[in-house]
Amino acid sequence: MGYTWDIQIKIVKYTILMMILIAVAAAMSFQEPRPFIYALIFGTLISILNFRNLALTIEKAVTMNPGHAQVYASSKYFIRFFINAVVIFVCIKADYLNVLGAVLGLFTIKFVIIGTNLYDTLFIKRIFKRKEEE
Repeated sequence: MGYTWDIQIKIVKYTILMMILIAVAAAMSFQEPRPFIYALIFGTLISILNFRNLALTIEKAVTMNPGHAQVYASSKYFIRFFINAVVIFVCIKADYLNVLGAVLGLFTIKFVIIGTNLYDTLFIKRIFKRKEEE
């Protein structure tokens, strides 16, 4: 598939798990949670697609010469930025979608990436390591 396929699968699994946890919390917290949950799912799916697009962009850009790689990566960045803007615009216009849910869905994958990287650092692993393992 690609050099980054294993980590992509790991991040996507954690993102879907986090989305489900947020949806369950919203279902218990809101009187009418459907617009929030629909927007959360919509935003999360778009962020997963953007993440996959980013991975493909990086894998292709490293094989190009620096000038072409910079133009290619920049153009793909603006495409992803435009897609995020369209998602937020659609959620603002649609009555059946909550804007906060969509924005949270768009940021969910970023929270997962930061969380997994914080956990994978030596400092955090050392905190949760048992004394018997040393």
